[in-house]
Amino acid sequence: MTLDIVINASPLILLSKTDRLYLLNKLFDKVFIPSAVLQEIKAIDEAEMEVKLSEISFEQIEVSNRIAIRGLLGRLHLGEVEVMVGALEKGVSTVVLDESSARNKAKQLGLEVTGTLGILLKAQKQGLIEDIFQEITKLKQAGMYLSDGVIERIRKLL
Repeated sequence: MTLDIVINASPLILLSKTDRLYLLNKLFDKVFIPSAVLQEIKAIDEAEMEVKLSEISFEQIEVSNRIAIRGLLGRLHLGEVEVMVGALEKGVSTVVLDESSARNKAKQLGLEVTGTLGILLKAQKQGLIEDIFQEITKLKQAGMYLSDGVIERIRKLL
């Protein structure tokens, strides 16, 4: 069984800032990135992000169901919506989203959800990284907010 994902901008950016983008190809068979997500990332720093994205293997997807996209827009960003609709169109069951409203909507749509932290936990379980708490420090330095409750749940998990 293959494990494919459709990923949003914030996990890509955070993994890039912490030099962990390579984990995507080690953990997943295929990585799909919707066009809206690529545009969002390139708007931040086109040259740097193109170089970093060239380090991983991914497939850009064009989401075709514009009606579904319009129906989901509102509290969610275009990239988040394209991740969900793109996953449904591609038959991919797992999406990578960090924002809670997007995660909740993806679950309502029947998608499995993970985030940046979930990827790092999976990487640690597979021996690809050594210390999840060192990674959490890097994520915080890169601008990710993680509550003490989330960190405590990870401590109990491990």
